[in-house]
Amino acid sequence: MTATPLPAALDQVNAAMQVGDVARAMSLARDALAAGAVHPDLLNLRAFWFESQGRDAEAFADLQRASILAPDSIAIRYALGLAHAKAGRRQEAIACFDAVIARDPNFGPAHFNKGWACEAQGDLHAARDSYARAHELTPSNAEPLAGLAALAVRAGDWAKVCAHAGRALAIDPAHPIAITALAAAERASGASAKAESRLRALLTRLDLEAAQRSYAEGHLGDLLDAQGRTAEAFAVYQAGNDALRRFHTPQFAGLGVETTPMHLRWLTELFAGADAADWSAAPVDSIREAGLPVKHAFMLGFPRSGTTLLEQVLDSHSDVVTSGERETLDEGARELLGTPGDVRRLTRLGGAGLRRHRRVYWERVRGHGIDVAGRVFIDKQPFHTLKLPLIVKLFPSAKIVFSVRDPRDVVLSCFRRRFLMSSPNFELLTLEGAARLYADYMRLAELYRAKLPLDVLELRHEDLVDDFEGRVRTTCEFLGLAWQDSMRDFAARAKTQAITTPSSVQVMRGLNREGIGHWRNYRDQLAPVLPILQPWVERFGYPAD
Repeated sequence: MTATPLPAALDQVNAAMQVGDVARAMSLARDALAAGAVHPDLLNLRAFWFESQGRDAEAFADLQRASILAPDSIAIRYALGLAHAKAGRRQEAIACFDAVIARDPNFGPAHFNKGWACEAQGDLHAARDSYARAHELTPSNAEPLAGLAALAVRAGDWAKVCAHAGRALAIDPAHPIAITALAAAERASGASAKAESRLRALLTRLDLEAAQRSYAEGHLGDLLDAQGRTAEAFAVYQAGNDALRRFHTPQFAGLGVETTPMHLRWLTELFAGADAADWSAAPVDSIREAGLPVKHAFMLGFPRSGTTLLEQVLDSHSDVVTSGERETLDEGARELLGTPGDVRRLTRLGGAGLRRHRRVYWERVRGHGIDVAGRVFIDKQPFHTLKLPLIVKLFPSAKIVFSVRDPRDVVLSCFRRRFLMSSPNFELLTLEGAARLYADYMRLAELYRAKLPLDVLELRHEDLVDDFEGRVRTTCEFLGLAWQDSMRDFAARAKTQAITTPSSVQVMRGLNREGIGHWRNYRDQLAPVLPILQPWVERFGYPAD
């Protein structure tokens, strides 16, 4: 399709843009398009207007159409990347930013935005490289340095935190991410009073974005929690979560949006009436591709149940490679788990359909830079529990390691921690939402185990901490691995890894019991949701008190 030049309309739009009148330019573009004009620049401007109105789907449609009309336009490809990222399509966003960089390697904003998309994707090494390159290209911009400081906080590298945050604040003394990172370093050095004062001063500001405020309040809450000031800590966590909830409600709980609880509800109803025979294991494909693992396992559970600790222990084995919680099944889930009709279609999937979805899965794994050839590959993503019907159809021989932890500690930890926002993570912003999600999630997991042909090892986090070698040996035997002494040194190795979850700093400290039974410090705050969790406390064998 060839774009219509429309000189008069474009001249008027360009004239408005040259004098900085973006509002007029957008209005002229909308009028021209409504009159039947077709041009990528007009579509780009209307998309910008749609975004300002919160009409993201329409904005994305315009940008997609504009990118087809002008495939070499850096501005349009960059805008499309931002739209993908905003919608959580991080792989697609990274591809757009890479296309921009290929055409203009010195365009700093593309490097920066690739950095945060990679960070969200879980590729922290690529994020670090992108932030560093963005800083080289735009040394007067504090954002890349603040991004580097935040990454260093996740790694517990306090010297780098101070260096990057200090340089960011020299450029922009008010930068909220850099201020929060510096406070985290101060707390780690023992200067808790100084860190608290810095964070409280930051939180008096009215210009903070919801994510910036939540980031700061999360660190302040952790500081107060470490001092035993639990009532104050809880109030701070709640304030940060409430701000995020208000901001993200239109996206994850707005009119016409299918929430995660709604999705769980119909999946549970569907599988309650399912015939186990419909889910008998699919035959293993006799056509074996090159470059695949010798064994394949999924590490599942619920967030904050100890999956990161176990993953890092197993990743210390020379024959193992893990996913680092990178997304691998999103394409298949969108196509085959989105509606009850999709799930029924999944029961009938075979032959070429199965091979296509397996191929897409392995392409996604390789796209993350993970070399699984000849290794034991462990795909770790707690929320993949919801995708067990897809897993059992695509990979009938896969092992399932299911981590559990005291549900009360899990729910408290989910409420306290700061996750990348998504539909299920949105539910964790309140204690009741987190507790109900946990109960619904585990109920569906039990139903899956009754109806699907799964090979499952259930492992309690507390047992792993108390009997480390015994439980790791049991897990190795389940996965067909021999014990290696290197697994005892997982904490030292973890310091060299890019751990993407909120557990990173805890894992680097090695085995400890600091989070076990922590819920008792918040007994009063948890009281309303304890009845929701009690059946699962009993199911997993935890003491009532």
